[in-house]
Amino acid sequence: MTARRLFVRRWRDRFREKLGVLKFTFDWTILLYLGIPGLLLGGRAYYGLWRDELPAWLTQLPYPIVPVLLLLLLYSSGGISFYIEAADVLFLRQRPRWIKGLMLRGLAASAAVQAVVLAVAIAVLSPLLVRVYGLGWTAIAGLYAVAFAAKLVQMFIQQLLGVLFAGWRHLLLRSLAYSVLAAGFGAWAAWAAATDGGGPPAGLAIAVALPVLALLAGALGWLRFRLRGRFDAEVREEERQRTRLTALLLASAVERPKAPRSGGSKPWLFRRLRRLTRSRQPEARVAEALVKAFFRGSEWKIYAQMTLAGLAAVLLPPYPAVNLIVYAALLLLLLYWLGGHRRAFFERELMSILPLEESLEYRSAAPAMTLLLLPAVIVLTAALGAKLFPPLWGLPAGAVGGVLIARWLGGFSRGIGLAIGRRPRSG
Repeated sequence: MTARRLFVRRWRDRFREKLGVLKFTFDWTILLYLGIPGLLLGGRAYYGLWRDELPAWLTQLPYPIVPVLLLLLLYSSGGISFYIEAADVLFLRQRPRWIKGLMLRGLAASAAVQAVVLAVAIAVLSPLLVRVYGLGWTAIAGLYAVAFAAKLVQMFIQQLLGVLFAGWRHLLLRSLAYSVLAAGFGAWAAWAAATDGGGPPAGLAIAVALPVLALLAGALGWLRFRLRGRFDAEVREEERQRTRLTALLLASAVERPKAPRSGGSKPWLFRRLRRLTRSRQPEARVAEALVKAFFRGSEWKIYAQMTLAGLAAVLLPPYPAVNLIVYAALLLLLLYWLGGHRRAFFERELMSILPLEESLEYRSAAPAMTLLLLPAVIVLTAALGAKLFPPLWGLPAGAVGGVLIARWLGGFSRGIGLAIGRRPRSG
């Protein structure tokens, strides 16, 4: 075992851990359906920024918006991970060269990740930098180099303050240090623009900023590697960086426990016992119970998010054929997702002990799926009608068409269920 092999093994473990968090947080089927159209739309929009005429609001953006966006990215894109663990106090502390080797490789890996993130951000901003502010590729490369050097300084500041201080002192000193760094970066951007008559950064400004930031990053790095006797604080800071992605993703995926309210909690939707259909047949009653259970739970949040995202996906493409393809893909995605919730409703333990008829699940499929699809399909179809036709009559016609399409998709889902056949219940 060598320091290089130990680093590679720990890097693989961290990568698998983050991949497991992503798999736990996201539904890969839904991500695939939304991600591919999103990439296609994003690629077309990016191509349009290079080739098409830019909108007026984009051409009127002042140049200081660029350093502000870069600063926000620098402060939110992560820090240094040295790949040290609490168990190293028993073994690796006896081998200082191994710890130093781990830290140097961790620094190189963290810097490489941040370099890629910053390169993607600069690539996204390139149409604005070239077509609006008139920067050449040399000036863009210089801007990237200065921003990357500032990111290295920010990472060493974060690491040093996280190891040396805790509590309110850490928050206060980090705020002061970040404010000084932001002020310096903003002053450099203003001076760089002023040296070229209010235009893009000049070569002199870049040539001055790079050595200063490089010396500052080198001094902070030297101080960090010279620290001794703070192994517990180093492990604590390492765990903070290690669980950064987990905390960010699971904050919205895991609900916080809430204190119980007096009188019990009340749902936002369907608080009163009102009928959703006129029919009093058993399949209609089961469909109503299914729909109310869906919208009274937490699934309505995902439903609303998917509807809003689908609304943007239908309205943004500039070509009618693309609008229709995206609309059809969204309907299939909704049908698949809501069909899974409908089947899960009948697989609950309570439903398995009720004296239900053998065919009731599939007789209730049409009304249940119609009610579930109705809000989203009306919104998406109305948006499609307003996009393809004059909005004055395309919007109401699309809403009426959405009702008809939701009813048709509901019957279509029941046909699929009857074709597949009823699965035997467990127990």
